[in-house]
Amino acid sequence: MKRSFLIGIFLFAWSILAKSQSGTHRLGLEGQYGWIIAHNPELEQVAQSSPIAVGFSSQWMKNTRKNWEACNCFHYLGLSLSVVDFQNSKELGQAWNVAGTFEPILFRSAKWSGSLSTGLGVSYLTRVYDPIENPRNTFFSAPVSFLIFLAPKISYQLSEKWEFQASLNYSHISNGGQRQPNRGMNFPMLGLGMVHYTRRGALNEFEKTKTVKDWEFYLDLGFNTQDAGEDTRKPNFVLAGGTYRRLAGILALGGGLELAKDFSLLADRSRERLIPAAFAEPHLLFGRFDFAMRYAAYLSKPEGYQEDKSFYQRYTLNYHLGRHFRVGAGLKAHGHVAEYMDLRLGWRF
Repeated sequence: MKRSFLIGIFLFAWSILAKSQSGTHRLGLEGQYGWIIAHNPELEQVAQSSPIAVGFSSQWMKNTRKNWEACNCFHYLGLSLSVVDFQNSKELGQAWNVAGTFEPILFRSAKWSGSLSTGLGVSYLTRVYDPIENPRNTFFSAPVSFLIFLAPKISYQLSEKWEFQASLNYSHISNGGQRQPNRGMNFPMLGLGMVHYTRRGALNEFEKTKTVKDWEFYLDLGFNTQDAGEDTRKPNFVLAGGTYRRLAGILALGGGLELAKDFSLLADRSRERLIPAAFAEPHLLFGRFDFAMRYAAYLSKPEGYQEDKSFYQRYTLNYHLGRHFRVGAGLKAHGHVAEYMDLRLGWRF
């Protein structure tokens, strides 16, 4: 009861704040049904259940030229709250999620529109791994974990105030390498919902900034801390240099080199903690936002580190503050298994 009351107060305060903004504001309610990806044979039995969820969102959009130039598109910013019931109360329990969202509009007509919602937030998990009481749930080991999701959406306008919406959500929950085991969970979900507009502003037509198809060069530095045993954590740095060139629209392609130094690894000499890699990297560029999917191959590794892995992925989301400086976050994974998340600072030349 207390949790429901606090969530209600929070939603009410958020909605009042959003309504005070100029432009468009909307509220959304959606139900979802999905499945769990068992990315390891040991998870196949515990992943047999089908999660269900209900989510609430509050979003606003400013219809100004400055807001348009952030991604060369109209887009919503907002907050989403959701509860996922994994329908396995003994082992998986529920996930209570809160996330900030960014949702650019990809196309629109008189009645139809398409968008791509992305979110980053926090998940509170009611059931986590315990070596005695819950040994099969190696998806989750920390009650408070990170949530990332991607959701393409199709909307149909029923009236001036109401829209019907269908979505395909792909979510990932893990603790970012802060506690082991950290296999994390990936679960796609189909969603149906309704959207109510409390305020709807006119969408002006703005000319897109001319696309420059020159090579861009950058350096970025990622940082997090890793478990070093005996209840201690040590820093992990990742320095990368790369380049990319816009091909068409929002798509760009590039590559580069990456060098990580993980002080949590046991090694006799400092250079043995170095982890170099080469990568190819497609980018999705929405104005100031840069979402990149880095596909990397290890050039060498310390003994005992990810011995059965030769490749990994790193997903990064950066926001450009001016022409050169950018900030963001990243997630390193081997296939469906997340290793860690980090914060990132970068410089574009």
